[in-house]
Amino acid sequence: MDAGRSIWPWRDWVLNAYRTNMPFDEFVIEQLAGDLMPDATESQKIASGFNRNHVTSDEGGAIDAEYLVEYAVDRVNTTGSVFLGLTVGCARCHDHKFDPVTQEDFYSLVAFYDNNEEPGIYSQSQNPNRAHEPFMAAPNAEQSGAMQELRAGLAAYQAERDAPNPEEDGQRAAFLAGLTSRAGVTWMTPGAGVDVESAESGAGTTLTIQPDGSVLSSGANPDRDVTTLTLGTGATGLRLISLEAMTDPSLPFGRVGRAPNGNAVLAAIEAEAVSVVDPTRTQKLRFTWAWADVEQENGDYRVTNAIDPSPARGWAVGAHFEPEGQKPRGRTALFLSDEPFGFEGGTRLVVRLRYDSVYAQHSFGRVRLSLGTIDDAGLALLPPAAGGYYRVGQFTTGDRDTVFDTSFGPEQSAGLDLSAKFDDKMWRYEGGIMDGAPAALSNGVGVDYVAREVFAPTERSLDLSLGSDDGIRLFVNGAEAFSNRIDRGVLPDQDSATVRLARGANTLVYKIVNTGGPSGIYSRSIESDAVLPHDIVAAVLPEGARRPELQELADAAWRTRFSPRYRELSAQIAAQNEAIAKLDAEIPRTMVMKERAMPRETFVLTRGQYDHPDKARPVQRAVPRVLGSLAPDAPKNRLGLAEWIMSDEDPLVARVTVNRLWEMLFGHGIVRTSEDFGYQGEWPTHPELLDWLAVEFRDSGWDVQHMLRLMVTSSTYRQAARVRPDAKELDPENKLLAYYPRQRLTAEEIRDQALYVGGLLVEKLGGPSVKPYQPEGLWKEVAMPQSNTRLYQRGMGDDLWRRSIYTYWKRAAPPPAMLTLDAPTREFCTIRRMSTNTPLQALVLWNDEQFVEAARAAATRVMQEAQNDGDRLALLYRLCTSATLDPGRHDALAAALADFRRRYQDNAPDAAALLAEGDSPVPDGIDKQELAAWTLLASAILSSDATIVKN
Repeated sequence: MDAGRSIWPWRDWVLNAYRTNMPFDEFVIEQLAGDLMPDATESQKIASGFNRNHVTSDEGGAIDAEYLVEYAVDRVNTTGSVFLGLTVGCARCHDHKFDPVTQEDFYSLVAFYDNNEEPGIYSQSQNPNRAHEPFMAAPNAEQSGAMQELRAGLAAYQAERDAPNPEEDGQRAAFLAGLTSRAGVTWMTPGAGVDVESAESGAGTTLTIQPDGSVLSSGANPDRDVTTLTLGTGATGLRLISLEAMTDPSLPFGRVGRAPNGNAVLAAIEAEAVSVVDPTRTQKLRFTWAWADVEQENGDYRVTNAIDPSPARGWAVGAHFEPEGQKPRGRTALFLSDEPFGFEGGTRLVVRLRYDSVYAQHSFGRVRLSLGTIDDAGLALLPPAAGGYYRVGQFTTGDRDTVFDTSFGPEQSAGLDLSAKFDDKMWRYEGGIMDGAPAALSNGVGVDYVAREVFAPTERSLDLSLGSDDGIRLFVNGAEAFSNRIDRGVLPDQDSATVRLARGANTLVYKIVNTGGPSGIYSRSIESDAVLPHDIVAAVLPEGARRPELQELADAAWRTRFSPRYRELSAQIAAQNEAIAKLDAEIPRTMVMKERAMPRETFVLTRGQYDHPDKARPVQRAVPRVLGSLAPDAPKNRLGLAEWIMSDEDPLVARVTVNRLWEMLFGHGIVRTSEDFGYQGEWPTHPELLDWLAVEFRDSGWDVQHMLRLMVTSSTYRQAARVRPDAKELDPENKLLAYYPRQRLTAEEIRDQALYVGGLLVEKLGGPSVKPYQPEGLWKEVAMPQSNTRLYQRGMGDDLWRRSIYTYWKRAAPPPAMLTLDAPTREFCTIRRMSTNTPLQALVLWNDEQFVEAARAAATRVMQEAQNDGDRLALLYRLCTSATLDPGRHDALAAALADFRRRYQDNAPDAAALLAEGDSPVPDGIDKQELAAWTLLASAILSSDATIVKN
């Protein structure tokens, strides 16, 4: 999909390395293995992004293993070409008769590169600035300082908030200690009012009653099960059941569940009370409210699902999200019966825990039940319990004037029936709709319905804060409770409503009426001071169930509700965290290398196919045998490879590098096939010179600027480019450099030169990529609909005139002007660019918006800096070509200028249209028709051979 990704801090690292003349050995080692260097700095880790510039995939249905191989192979091929001048990739599929690099050699190099901690297929994201993992934050000095200051402030606020406060601590302890008596809660626990009489599995699980009254599962772990626990008690007036899901060392990872990952899902809880005195007297419990300390957040897994007889959902506890190495934690739930239970003379309570959700083997491994009372005052203190949000729609029957009043069926629902159909539409869970956050719905004229269940321990009122795009109608248990017919965009807290809840389950249905454009909903329950915050409910649990982390949550909830000092400091902490999050979002991320803790095994791949590893041919990390070997004490990783590449043992890297510098200056390297120093490449034209330059490079301390200075001050470089007929007859391709080889500038050089001549070039160093001029709709034409780079958003201001090295590059649609001028697509590492000469290139130089604007800017410059035609012509020619204007060219340019003046003298609209190209302003007071004539002349010179060819 060619999605966007962030790696520009690596580009900044490279540019800074060149500016500071970093020794080339350091330059190479840090890029190949900066992340592996001892006590690696942030800069060295950023440098390792060199190995992350290859193509990646997020295509659905693609195979991770295949792309992991492709990534490693790309890195090996790049290393081989860039630093060794060898086409090592030829050995991917099989050995070659005359190639000393064997297939084992190739996969020994692959072994260095296939251990990056990365996925093969990346997840899709709508963030075009995302850095693909592994990545790191790359703040600048100012951002680092600001972040340190913010975090120091946060730590100070947290320390002040969490410091002991004896008066407050005493008030909190008294409140929480007295809560059970205020709520009329008393508990019957195993061994203290409850006897665990039996435990049975419906599917063969071994259940063992433990000394603490818990029941431990072992043995068979069936896909589906029903655990039946029978409790005996003499208590009456009971309303509560406490269920503790306890950890145990015998369970996977020591967690609470029997699933392989330690998780569990309770599909439902059912209970029946039986009189001990008269077993014919029974009472089936109906649960109307539930509470849990933990509810898994990646779906509808709320505890209220466990009091719904449907097994489709259930209460999931997210145990598998606990980090490995962290001490596992238990889970606790409360279930409220709508009527008291317990018979005089004794009760046998039969509790069934159903594990028949869609998740196989997800049963609790160790559970303990307690029974409790609660009075009316306590029930009034319990907070309502809300289920997840569900949505059905969009319904599009009707027009924008009638859709508000049209009933489509869901508003009449007295309950949330997930099997119900409305015009062949059904309720579906919407995890993207959350309390206190606007959420997008459908677009266009129509209706979306959003529903949720709210379970109330008692009849009560519930205050809601609402928002919508556009109109909204709210139905509670099938009756309309609020309505606002309006056209608007959704925002928080646009409306308020108070609804009446019945005891037990209530269904809230929001009808969101959209009259055009996007649609959205906002809903937030306003917490009442008359009820306990969710986390304080943990204080009424049986004493043995109040785990330390629950006590901490209850303490924090008390402070939030009852301590002004704590609330004020919490607000400061929230503001500090918000500032940190805002700054963190501004800090760029960059892709880096990161070794896996457990190295992958590497094998020779039969015919190079990812899924055909030859297990009889394992390979170890090593360099091609024909080139030597790693030092015995060298690390067997990329760092060892990088150090070998830059060592005296490697005969190639110095030659390959100076050859590339030579190619940059002379158009061709001493070895013209700069990507291939092997048998299939060309022999060096001056082998002794190549050797001498390589030794000089190494002995200079790998000084790149020294080598460039040496070359450009040589008499060979300073020769005239006039062809010598005698030399050409003997050496038609000028391989011996009897005269300077003319060469066209690269695409980037041509663009930057045009901008520089016009005074437009912005030479600011560093920063993210920019998006200059480009034909509209180009990206959209080639992008997938879900691509995060589907639309090209052209930059503004300086972004339009930055150096070409900062131009944003989308491989599926590269910048068209530069592509026309022979810039590569960058799908693979390009060692040697080809140079062509096509009519399209002339069209770009004459008509592309960037070049027309540059010509106008150059014309403006000479009109302002020189006073007459002669001086202006000489200045313009010298700015474009760095040469003096001779009489013949002067006369030709003067004649062209006269023609252009005649063209625009009586055609002001055409002149205005020409000058309108580009965003840079035209100075006030300048003669527009005269400027148009000079613009065409500047364009002619900028696109001429004298300007775009280096002589």
